[in-house]
Amino acid sequence: MRIFLIVLLGLVSFSAIANQSAVPDMYRLVAEENRVPAKLFYALILNESRSLTSSGERSKVLPWPWTINHRGQPHFFPSREKAYLFAKSLLDRGDKQFDVGLGQLNWRWQEQRFKGLWEAFDPYANLNAAAQHLREQYDRTECNSWELAVGCYHRPGQRIQDKERARNYTQRVISLWAKI
Repeated sequence: MRIFLIVLLGLVSFSAIANQSAVPDMYRLVAEENRVPAKLFYALILNESRSLTSSGERSKVLPWPWTINHRGQPHFFPSREKAYLFAKSLLDRGDKQFDVGLGQLNWRWQEQRFKGLWEAFDPYANLNAAAQHLREQYDRTECNSWELAVGCYHRPGQRIQDKERARNYTQRVISLWAKI
């Protein structure tokens, strides 16, 4: 069923995003606390962990807090505990190459932002870490515009292939940003 929803998400128009006229409070507050543009931050989070959710007769595209991307394969879990157990099983095998939570922070490179793996799946803690990472990218000389910072959030390296991936990522986020 989850795979069906993921496929459906790929086919769904982002009109659901366009109908959301405001940035949800938690995202706005975290953005303000970290001095990042709220709509841009929300667009980045949508790009990282969006999932199709149903509420009654309506479907919405929303960020999903218990998301893990392992080596390019997204996994959406119904609870924090299930996401944590999956990530822990990866760590038990010595595998740190996965992205966690709303901000899809790579555990190998970003684990120091959390007190532990469980905290990485706390929505506020994950958003705060993501906003800090975005702000840090903006403060770098080579990423000193919000568009460049978004690309550096995803791919901070400065090699040609890093910059190309960063540009493609930025285009996706900017497209979402325009619809919020």
